[in-house]
Amino acid sequence: MNVFHDPELRELAERLASPDPGLRRVAVLDLVDCPEPEAVTLLIQALRDPDPQVRQEAAKVVDEFESEDMADALIAALNDSDEVVRNAAAHALSDLKDPAAAKPLLAALEESRDPFVVAGILRALKPLREPAAREPALARLEAGDATIRREAVGLLGWLKEERNLPALIQRARDDDDAEVRRAAVGALVYAEPDSVAEALRQVVSDPHWQVRAEAMNSIAKLNHQDSLPLLISATRDSTWQVREKAADAIGKLGRVEGIPALGECSRDAMSNLRKAAIGALGAIAHEQCRPYIQTALDDPDPDVRKLARWAQSKLSAA
Repeated sequence: MNVFHDPELRELAERLASPDPGLRRVAVLDLVDCPEPEAVTLLIQALRDPDPQVRQEAAKVVDEFESEDMADALIAALNDSDEVVRNAAAHALSDLKDPAAAKPLLAALEESRDPFVVAGILRALKPLREPAAREPALARLEAGDATIRREAVGLLGWLKEERNLPALIQRARDDDDAEVRRAAVGALVYAEPDSVAEALRQVVSDPHWQVRAEAMNSIAKLNHQDSLPLLISATRDSTWQVREKAADAIGKLGRVEGIPALGECSRDAMSNLRKAAIGALGAIAHEQCRPYIQTALDDPDPDVRKLARWAQSKLSAA
């Protein structure tokens, strides 16, 4: 405590050394309002506190501080005996977004064999877009733990490198876990549309509806115009959520040829799908949309009626 020249820091250090865990928790919260760089030292101390609730508070406020040492402390907290602390540390690591954290994160990734720790580090590396993370991420695509594969796929997507596409496409089509396939489909959106079009056509028939819905999102983000027939076909999918995403995607492509399919969706029993269809019709704003929009003005769902009025105004403006 004597190393702190600032009176406020000395007082906080005394409270963090108190035998009362309640006082230590409050002291952690007060650290956030302390502008002195030395406050990081006290926060790292709190991350190692014997009381799990104190450690939880420290992990939750850690994103208020910037320090390479903080990354090391959070990586250590990923091994905490308390699950809440581990989760808070993983979340804080992903929010840290400090380029200086890349080196200790990569070093910890090389050393760790714990699936939770590995997944947390991969997640934290994503926003850093560190090129050196590519090879470790590719290696983790073969991990037995699906969570690790999912985070590795996400990291490769954030790197936005053309040479990663074959690995992402392979995971989108063939991975045993639906969440990994879904993440891989979502990671394809940085590509040139034609380079991933065939893969997207294949995953539209994936047995898991969330993967199919993610394919609709990716097609819309890529603005892949040649996929319109596929989107029209998807408006007849067995799962309404896929039909909803397909309707959204048709609206974003803005193609007149999709209007009849959207018209069918505007009469669906699911109000969410009707909203998506009317929103897409309003985005296209072509005269052929008028009868469907007019009908929706009397829809039993107030949200659909509200969207229909908006779509009508878009049509009038067009």
